[in-house]
Amino acid sequence: MVIVVKNLPANAEDVRDSENKAPCLEFSHLSLKDSFRDLFNPKMEISLMLYTRNNPTCAESLFEKNDALNVNFNTSKKVVWLIHGYRPLGSTPSWLQNFVRILLNQDDMNIIVVDWNQGATTFLYIRAVKNTRKVAVSLSRYIQNLLVSLEFYGLYMLYNKWRFYNTTKW
Repeated sequence: MVIVVKNLPANAEDVRDSENKAPCLEFSHLSLKDSFRDLFNPKMEISLMLYTRNNPTCAESLFEKNDALNVNFNTSKKVVWLIHGYRPLGSTPSWLQNFVRILLNQDDMNIIVVDWNQGATTFLYIRAVKNTRKVAVSLSRYIQNLLVSLEFYGLYMLYNKWRFYNTTKW
């Protein structure tokens, strides 16, 4: 099984040049037919879609083509990850857009929707469970990249406390 992480669509640069803004991403639209297809040809795709108060109804890719963070991602704001579960029929989660809207109304934050529908859409529940582990590994790499690209201040004291507690003999 191959894991594909989707960022910007192939024609995204053309759309951005003509409209001077990033294209909207959509949650993958799958169906019962895709659940049947998965029985013989399993696929896995992950798309990381960013919503902020600057783009509350138009999801954008979290990372640009050059792996830089999306310009709407604000490093000083809270980050919330929304991850759906098993989708045997491949439909878009009905709660997704309302949840994004409610969260953005409550606070100015970065919301990252993880679309792994191509991997969650299967009749084989155990396959979807195994795919959650693959999603977790992939997300951990992205989170590590996010942490590397962010600056943290005041952690030296925290590190010293951690080192002290871990070297103290009880």
